Amino acid sequence: MSSKEQDDTKTMGLLARARAGDRAAYDELFSRVAERVLFFLRLRLGPALGGKIEPIDLLQETYAEAHRAFPNFEYAGEGSFVRWLCRIGENQIREAADHFAAAKRRPPGEALAVTRVLERVRATATGPGTAFAREESRQLLAQAILALGEEEREAVLLRFFQGRTIDEIARTLGRSPTAIRRLLGRAAASLGSLRRVGGMETTGL
Repeated sequence: MSSKEQDDTKTMGLLARARAGDRAAYDELFSRVAERVLFFLRLRLGPALGGKIEPIDLLQETYAEAHRAFPNFEYAGEGSFVRWLCRIGENQIREAADHFAAAKRRPPGEALAVTRVLERVRATATGPGTAFAREESRQLLAQAILALGEEEREAVLLRFFQGRTIDEIARTLGRSPTAIRRLLGRAAASLGSLRRVGGMETTGL
């Protein structure tokens, strides 16, 4: 059995356990992609909202909302879990931006305790001297994405982090599918080999 097959088998096992209510299995699934989701949240916030909203707090809200919605998650192959989380994170940003707060309010009794997964991410992903911040290539990728034109940046986030189809992006941006392919092509050329840092290698641009 190849390493990919072994990884797929492990993922399916974790999914089955998480669906059965195993919190540890859900945490392990989340921990595998937490840094990438946090990276997406940082990019999506940009400099304007980034000064008002902490990405790590949004990651915690994303974790909590995804935990509640997990019974409705449908596995659709490699990358589907992280794309699902990014979409939830996008909604959390909208809510936080509307209220200029880092977290939406939940009725008493519904709050989830911060798990070891989030404690670990918080410890390594906040502050100027952390391992996350020291990853030069990841920082370069973030800078390169933020330097793209507004439509190119939006197309990249929708395509590579949320897994939207070309047609879905076209409807969202009010452009033709051909125009979206051109946008993504230009963005891919600009980002070059840095795309691999964020797990953005994909086919079918």
